[in-house]
Amino acid sequence: MKKIQQFALLITMVTLAAASCKKPTVNNPQPVEQELITTIRLVVTNNSGFNKTFNYKVDNGFGSTMPGDIQSDSLVLQKDTEYDVEIQVWNEAKTPPENITTEVLSESNDHLFFLSGSPATGEGSIQFSNGSKDDAGQPFNQRIRFNTGAAGYGYIMVTLKHNPVNKNAATADQAGGETDAQAEFGVALQ
Repeated sequence: MKKIQQFALLITMVTLAAASCKKPTVNNPQPVEQELITTIRLVVTNNSGFNKTFNYKVDNGFGSTMPGDIQSDSLVLQKDTEYDVEIQVWNEAKTPPENITTEVLSESNDHLFFLSGSPATGEGSIQFSNGSKDDAGQPFNQRIRFNTGAAGYGYIMVTLKHNPVNKNAATADQAGGETDAQAEFGVALQ
């Protein structure tokens, strides 16, 4: 009987030793990398034949701890004029450059382009209207209308939000979510 108990104890110890040597399988989900965005591009047109592109480019991408060179075009536009604007996002660190706009469009419910300007009215101001909508009919603003004010100087801020919690917010901060990219363009209305 003693031999059976010793044998059972030996088998139990061998089983425990073997089990402790095996490493459990751990499934670590790989993080989903967001696309690198280096450039916010505004394609500005109107009915009188105006067609210009304005870029805000961060060499190493928005959100980088070492952004590198930042290049920003000023929007030189006519005063008291209406313009149609398409916002594009690019990764110009790739060769050839990659237009990420298509991906953002396909995920319009999860994104919001938020535009603000200073001054809000008067000389150098731009008003924003008729922004495009996402699949749920909520603001998306990848296409939007600019109505310029009197001659003067100002700036506009373009912010791309990811997973905003309030697409009808009055400010980009109130929209919530994560800021994928943010660009400040100088404005000169002539």
